[in-house]
Amino acid sequence: MAEQTWATQQLLSLAAQTPQFKTRALYLALAELSEEQQRRLTIAQNELDGRTWNPSRW
Repeated sequence: MAEQTWATQQLLSLAAQTPQFKTRALYLALAELSEEQQRRLTIAQNELDGRTWNPSRW
């Protein structure tokens, strides 16, 4: 998660420094994608934990 946070911060920093609209939009879209991937990964990990600890499936 720390790597994802660092990557998002770097992308937002690059977006803030870029004067070109298309490049800035790309950086912001990549930062948004990174956040969404992390959210989905967390959901999948929690689902796996929930299924593993489900006593009805033992």
